[in-house]
Amino acid sequence: MPASLLFRLTITGRRKITLAATLFFLLLTTALWSQSSPAQPQTPSSPQQPATSQQPQSPQQPGDSQTQVPGSGAAVQDQQGSDASQSSDQAQDQPEPEGHITKQQAKDLFRSVDEILGFVSGDTGLPIEHKVKRNLITRAMVEKYVDKRMKDDKDEKRVEQAALVLQKFGLLPANYDLHAEFLKLMAEQVAAYYDPKTKSVNLLDWLPPDAQKPVLAHELTHALQDQQVPLDKWELAGAKDDAALPDQQEYFVEEAQSARQCVTEGQAQVVWFDYMLAPQKKDILTAPEFVEAVRAAMGDSKDSPVFSEAPVFLKESLLMPYTFGLDFVRTVLANKGKEAAFAGLLKDPPVDTRQIMQPETYLLHQVVPQLTIPDLDKMAGPAYTRFDFGGMGEFDIYLLAKQYGVKDPPNYFRHWRGGYYYAAQAKSGPKDQIAMLYFSRWDSPQAARDFANMYADYTPKRYKDKVQWTSTCPAASNGSGAATCSFAASTKQGRILIEQNDSDLLIMEGYDDAVVANARGVLFFGMSPPSSTKDKNSK
Repeated sequence: MPASLLFRLTITGRRKITLAATLFFLLLTTALWSQSSPAQPQTPSSPQQPATSQQPQSPQQPGDSQTQVPGSGAAVQDQQGSDASQSSDQAQDQPEPEGHITKQQAKDLFRSVDEILGFVSGDTGLPIEHKVKRNLITRAMVEKYVDKRMKDDKDEKRVEQAALVLQKFGLLPANYDLHAEFLKLMAEQVAAYYDPKTKSVNLLDWLPPDAQKPVLAHELTHALQDQQVPLDKWELAGAKDDAALPDQQEYFVEEAQSARQCVTEGQAQVVWFDYMLAPQKKDILTAPEFVEAVRAAMGDSKDSPVFSEAPVFLKESLLMPYTFGLDFVRTVLANKGKEAAFAGLLKDPPVDTRQIMQPETYLLHQVVPQLTIPDLDKMAGPAYTRFDFGGMGEFDIYLLAKQYGVKDPPNYFRHWRGGYYYAAQAKSGPKDQIAMLYFSRWDSPQAARDFANMYADYTPKRYKDKVQWTSTCPAASNGSGAATCSFAASTKQGRILIEQNDSDLLIMEGYDDAVVANARGVLFFGMSPPSSTKDKNSK
């Protein structure tokens, strides 16, 4: 899936950026505290018994009361429709030059780890199996470590591969230096983080302790998750680190990995909100106005110029575990309680991004049947070499809808019922050019046609030469009621075909006519792929 391609910029392994994801947590809070003169934090008086309600309540009536944000100097009006950005701006002071915390501050910060860990345990119901190790690190140490890992040969190849696929879908501009821009994002967004490999939380020597404590509540949630289910293995969803998988298994694993990352980050976000709200005897379920204020500020800070200017794909993919993940865990918490929302999700995680983006499908145990993946290499034939394969989940439809500029992404992604892509390179073609097959299934012929129209409308923006469509879209086929529709065009990079058959949709870009015919026969009519992939012209 396009979103999972970002996870290939890996630090901890296969398609996961555990460290990168935790570093980007700062995006969620920077608008509230990174430029403020830190006030004295109001640590919950009883960390083991946080004020956490397990039943959703109606929002408070509009009034003049405010929710103070501990350690930030900011406040949010306790009323619906309040202007969160205005109240935050009024509380902000000028940023202070970056320095280093004192030895006493470092000692106090280390001591606070145990206190906050107790709060996290009480808030989640996850037991503390053992203490969490802690380290104090410098900004230079973090950036050097990230830079070293990102320059790994395997990672550079993954980045190059990801960029071509993303550009083919129109999710990145042509010639976009994904590796360089991702490093800039990493350098910009640095916050305390938990490392599941060393079982330690890394604290920063340049941020005031009061600013790090709310982030610690988030990161120590990962520590307790890790004590229940080893995160580095659990997030792989049964796969092995960096091991290639058969397409059918890859199709399942990609979605499961994305969903599990949303669980870990969504749970940690819930705890962060509860920690911030505990001094006011509130929590994430009883202070929806505060939650919405923070949500509105996510990723929209003048402290994050690189992030603000990043392509939609990068911004949405990095925020997804914190936005959709938060909403998912909050919904489970409101409907099923603490046990189900924390320990329960670690034992019985969602299987795909559809269950994340539509939590009711998880609660009702609704699972979309997997598509059967044919032998795509045989289908492409001897003239092509496999470049990449990936599933296309519900979140990927959201990404495409956002990139393609539609006003109502839910009208598209909620109708998704499966999909995958297969990218290949013509052996006789240029190495910087790929052909793309994208097959998807929808809940109705109308939904398939709506997506086809959206895709066709945006396609000309992805090609330098003019794209002129020839379309054939009768209302039904043979009186069966099975809708059919096709768009075809020719470009300098090859033929483009968008063809709908009932609720299935096949998109082919850059393949020759023989491969297109094979794909139509296999995917629409159940024919077998050619039996041999050997080049008949080779001796």
